Amino acid sequence: MIEKYFKLGVRYRWTKPQSVDGPRDGKMVDSIRPTTPLSYIGLGEVVEPSLMTTHVSTIGLQKGMSIQHQWLDYTPGRTSRVPIGPHDVITGFMSGCIIARWTDRSVTYVGHVGTVESSPDVNRLVKRNFSFAMPRGATGFIPASAWGFQELNQIMQKLKTIKVPQICALVTTRGEFYSFVMVEDGVNEWYCGGAKRVQPISHDHLKLSLLHVD
Repeated sequence: MIEKYFKLGVRYRWTKPQSVDGPRDGKMVDSIRPTTPLSYIGLGEVVEPSLMTTHVSTIGLQKGMSIQHQWLDYTPGRTSRVPIGPHDVITGFMSGCIIARWTDRSVTYVGHVGTVESSPDVNRLVKRNFSFAMPRGATGFIPASAWGFQELNQIMQKLKTIKVPQICALVTTRGEFYSFVMVEDGVNEWYCGGAKRVQPISHDHLKLSLLHVD
């Protein structure tokens, strides 16, 4: 599983798929952007302590290798979904969106509930619609909540950058949730700022979160 690759100081070449703009009507739609290559290109000057004493090959990284994954769109005002498998799912960038996982008619999906900053009416609609559409047993998490402002600021200081860290979500085929940080470092090149496993929100608490009016 790919969560082991998202460590502080690991560098990637990546052209992040664009968001999908369209009607902000709260509907659930299939993800349409193709997955773009996410390739390991080396280490930065500052890395996670575990990488100071061992070669990256011990976690399976090789120069130029592509990190196999499935992309999930961010569609403002709608919930994008993608069936999970055989690869883990990545989506982003995250601010306050909820990422959910559920099974419907024997197919397991990951969904990105596309909230929009400073648009409470849109947020209310998309969250409410998904809250009534998600099957029993759905779980989720809020990736942006895993990182505090001070933590993100420390990542910037460690990487000696003024670029704003961007938060991404990772859902593994095992059903685990992770939040990881990417920091831009030139054209289509990125530093990873680290990753955290996040405990899932249960169905009932997820429903309450979705129905909460900001």
